[in-house]
Amino acid sequence: MATQEDAQLILKLYELRREPVMREARDFVSFKFFPESAQDIKDLLFDKRNPVYGAYWRQVTTYWDMTAALVNHGTLDEALFFDTNTECFAVFAKIEPFLPELREMFGPWYMVNLEKLIRRYPNYSERLSSLRTRLKLYGEAYKGKKTRGFHPEED
Repeated sequence: MATQEDAQLILKLYELRREPVMREARDFVSFKFFPESAQDIKDLLFDKRNPVYGAYWRQVTTYWDMTAALVNHGTLDEALFFDTNTECFAVFAKIEPFLPELREMFGPWYMVNLEKLIRRYPNYSERLSSLRTRLKLYGEAYKGKKTRGFHPEED
């Protein structure tokens, strides 16, 4: 059963997500970056022309891995976390197909907290599959300039 402290922590985590740079980072990861391989992620992280995008990726992924660690260690009620957060599923859906390669590149601990948490969610594989279908459509719309936001060729 969630406690008042759990509720306060959920609200604090939400406040952190509203910070202006974090909003930009979340927007980039959610709506503007659609990796098709582990190499796409590696290239993003080491892109010297646009280092901010790698920073955005790191900021969002480490945020969700950190919050997952809070849940995994019992600091935050799991049911409350799942009831109030969905973005972590989309982030994980983007990286899960590439986890073995990413862990070869960045170490065996890469995103292990988020993976452990997501895999405890009932029917997680169906949820991730559904998300990947939607993310593919979002990516196609973005590449076709049918969505809001930044388009790299316009820089």
